[in-house]
Amino acid sequence: MSDSTVLFARLSGWFAAALLVLAASVPLVHFVLRRRRAVLESTWVSTHVAIGMGAAGAGFLHPLVALLALGSPGAIGGGDLGLAFGGLAFMMLLAHTGLGLALRDPKLKRRPNARRAHLTTASIILASVAAHAAFCLLGDA
Repeated sequence: MSDSTVLFARLSGWFAAALLVLAASVPLVHFVLRRRRAVLESTWVSTHVAIGMGAAGAGFLHPLVALLALGSPGAIGGGDLGLAFGGLAFMMLLAHTGLGLALRDPKLKRRPNARRAHLTTASIILASVAAHAAFCLLGDA
């Protein structure tokens, strides 16, 4: 397996992680500045959606790129736990993206429940991505 394949897998992961953090920071910054949630039609929400869609795309691309590098010892240095946390992040990303797309509907019934679920899946994604990165960087100790 070529070193460039492993490098591309790692870079795609860090790129996806950076977009995830950036997307998560948009509503947090708005809340800190304004002390309330942004309205659905605001630039803040549009920015969050745009960055979030990019993060979801990068998050879906990373496992595909990583599959190409799985024959390399450097790609599986995180062991089973690294792969498990990556898989958890990927599955939560599927649910999170669906919830985010549903939240774009202004007539959504039970919006508070959907917002809470969106926040919960985001928290699980961030924690599992951090664990995935830690195991992949430090190895399966």
